[in-house]
Amino acid sequence: MSQPIGAARGSIDPVGSWSCVIWGHPDFGDERVLLNLDASGVARLARVENDAVPAWSGSVPWIRDERQVRFSDPRSGRQFTADLRRENLGGSWRTLTTTGGWWCAASDVAVVPETTEERAAALPPVLPKLTATPRYPIAAIREAKQGRVVTCFLVDAAGVIVEPEIIELSDEVFREPILVALSRSRYEARTADSALRPSCRSYTFSLDKLSQNEIEQE
Repeated sequence: MSQPIGAARGSIDPVGSWSCVIWGHPDFGDERVLLNLDASGVARLARVENDAVPAWSGSVPWIRDERQVRFSDPRSGRQFTADLRRENLGGSWRTLTTTGGWWCAASDVAVVPETTEERAAALPPVLPKLTATPRYPIAAIREAKQGRVVTCFLVDAAGVIVEPEIIELSDEVFREPILVALSRSRYEARTADSALRPSCRSYTFSLDKLSQNEIEQE
């Protein structure tokens, strides 16, 4: 069960490799990224685009204080900030005109992969098999509430979603139906890959998308 947004649950050591999902950029869409933060204070990213893994981006410094990690991405101009008082590395990013989010799980990559093949092996895709639709809460319909939820989670080798975390939640009434839908959803099993892999989903609850019959039934 996910804890409330903003709950302090621990302290993360950011040094190492991370398998990440970045969302919210109008040009790039959702991105799968391998992030490496080395002990000397250098950050590097490698992206997956159309099943091809490009080279690492240019090295940039990363800065840590007691509660946060900060670094920039020269390719997109985004400034990344992570809250270290969590169980998974992640937080927000911003440019002069846009904001978004990112979420990572510790990667099993022991060293920084230098070849395209090594980077592709480090970032295998997780493919949805069954995506359950969350039920629109009766209380929300009665009160004419609409909303948005962003959730991130890990997918195990059997395709089961584990450790879901609610990243954005417009109203508490939408929490339970999202967690129920995630528990019923499945990804394709990965026989050659036993590591936990990160993924994220966003949901929009809109009364306009409900039929009159559904509203009357509620």
